[in-house]
Amino acid sequence: MKEEKSQGNPHSLNLSDLADFQFGPAWARPGAASTHTYTERPAREDRAPRRKEGGEKRPFNRERRESTAPRNNSERPQKRSFHREPKPQRELPAPAEGFRVELRPANSVLELFASNIQKQKRALPLIDLARVVMGDKARYDLVFMKLENGSMLIHSTKGDQACWLTEAEATAYLWKAPWFSELYTKEDIEVEAPKGSFTAVAVCSLGGELIGPVTWHGYQAALMNLYRSKYSTMPLDVFKNRISVDKNEETVAAWVQAASHKTVWKPTREGASETVLEDQKAVEADFLANHYTSVYEVVDKVFINGSTPRAVLSPGIAAHVAILSDKTRRFPQMLIPNLCHGMARHHLPIYKWHGNHFTGPSRVRALPADTVLADRMVAIMNWAKENSGKTADAMFAELSGVPAGTDEASNQAATDAHAPYVADMIWLLEQGYIVVTSDNAVWFPKGDAAPGPMTKPQPRKGGKKGRKPTTPSKDETPKA
Repeated sequence: MKEEKSQGNPHSLNLSDLADFQFGPAWARPGAASTHTYTERPAREDRAPRRKEGGEKRPFNRERRESTAPRNNSERPQKRSFHREPKPQRELPAPAEGFRVELRPANSVLELFASNIQKQKRALPLIDLARVVMGDKARYDLVFMKLENGSMLIHSTKGDQACWLTEAEATAYLWKAPWFSELYTKEDIEVEAPKGSFTAVAVCSLGGELIGPVTWHGYQAALMNLYRSKYSTMPLDVFKNRISVDKNEETVAAWVQAASHKTVWKPTREGASETVLEDQKAVEADFLANHYTSVYEVVDKVFINGSTPRAVLSPGIAAHVAILSDKTRRFPQMLIPNLCHGMARHHLPIYKWHGNHFTGPSRVRALPADTVLADRMVAIMNWAKENSGKTADAMFAELSGVPAGTDEASNQAATDAHAPYVADMIWLLEQGYIVVTSDNAVWFPKGDAAPGPMTKPQPRKGGKKGRKPTTPSKDETPKA
């Protein structure tokens, strides 16, 4: 299965905490209400009230103090122990050997990250993106790569993500597969009721299915048919331990009635509609002979989305999915190397800044010493150097001299005044000379010197006009 066919749903991904930033005054953005609200700390009802100033003190009682002096251990009352028994955890099967397994962001999620970063011009730490990915199982894939001596991977071609390690597992899945009805139709026919005197019936406690009397000649076949069709993902011994015996006469009568009817199957393929398959074993044999190779393919590498139901996976594969998903959710930094590769494939730079890995519209860099900028860009750069960490809203209001107003007319005036600075700031962000992070803060990322104001080009000697190109000396060149 190719990575592009990942089951991740980009529409279910919520990036509101990372990518809602829009340049311009805060009042003009969708949902303009402030996100910073003051919440009064609730009073604790179980806390004893403090003694008011000037209140009476409790009189010292020497007798009471002496009566409460520490006693020897034999006289001390024993503390009551409230020990809770830990809840029994479901034991996972052993992870299948012979594979290299990686957890990667789904391609659809990487595309959404890339489009939002290019649109919003924000620098985002990869650890935050990793937490977003691990916030939903549909946002990541597990890649299984077969090693030299590993088992074969049997993957469904029907789009249901089923993946197995043995032919027996793949065949047993037939009864639960959504595509079963495409291959076979089921019919109920009347047959002669079982003969004999039956006083008890075996019942499966998992689903309440009536299997039949243990002394009945068809008991073992009925038991295995039930196991293969509904419970093949659990060990056979565990399944058998869930079988109980019911001696109720009504239960016995219900089984006799059910045993008077028989289910048969007929293939839907052309030329085989009159073929009658008497039992499940015959259906599985027919499936292996006529449909197996069109339903399954043997592969060396497969992508399994994190949201894939465990019921469609071999127990050894499902164990890998559960273990690696849980570990990466607890330690999302494990995902950063694969996030780096994924973002690079979508043409976004990865760089180290403030001790963390970041991605953004451009790699941060220092402004070359001989660069000439327009006046507004110079003002933005100087403001960023002097006010790193302050918000873009504060910068636009200060540089334009027009803060956001309290009515529609003044708000529109602020928008018009901020617009030229917004356009120039976007260009500086695309060059990596300044950075805006997800909290709306503006940063001067590299270099100690901010640019000076733009000067009028001086004529060159010899009468030709134009600025003489200058090359900064080694000492003046800012470090990248």
